Amino acid sequence: MRKNMERKYQNLCKPITIGNVTFRNRMFSAPMGGTDITADGCIGPKSAAFYELRGRGGAAAVTVSECMVHPSTDGSHAYHLDTRILNSLAAAAYAADAIRRHGAIPSLELSHSGMFAGTYMT
Repeated sequence: MRKNMERKYQNLCKPITIGNVTFRNRMFSAPMGGTDITADGCIGPKSAAFYELRGRGGAAAVTVSECMVHPSTDGSHAYHLDTRILNSLAAAAYAADAIRRHGAIPSLELSHSGMFAGTYMT
């Protein structure tokens, strides 16, 4: 069974270069929302540790979710990352450093849920 999997997924653990970025393997961690996003749009310490563990576990890239591209028209979440706020950028940089510490590439999911998403919250 193991030999069949090794043959079938022979490139899974090999590095890959996309553009000018080399990833240590081909396992990318899907975007997962943080559980402790603060009211001022910062990644909390529990979420930073959560993302760091993905990098430590061997993922080539860890995607932090989700950063609204236009928060004033996107009411889909009560709390979300907001790049207009300096503390939010600092918290995102801290999380990125934690991910990179283990050899993974940090990335950020940009999102807009549409003008009518979550209108009950606005």
